[in-house]
Amino acid sequence: MGELVVLPKSGDIFDDRRGGDRTMRVTCHPQQGTVVVSLWVDRICRASFQLADTDLPRLQEALAGMQFDAASDAAPPADKLSDTA
Repeated sequence: MGELVVLPKSGDIFDDRRGGDRTMRVTCHPQQGTVVVSLWVDRICRASFQLADTDLPRLQEALAGMQFDAASDAAPPADKLSDTA
């Protein structure tokens, strides 16, 4: 079993859109040089990922660059599918 660490003051908790008491916790641990992303169901941690502090700017850039454009994400009309085959 992994080492238990006190929840730091820096971080946030996000609810999963599917519900069911699923959450994602993001916490900063400067003393270890990591940002931890953990996936929870109710009060049980199901998975965690320790991101090195040196990779944090790249993750921030990747998230900042994500955009949802409904027009580009929509499937092409059925008549357009036959034109590409």
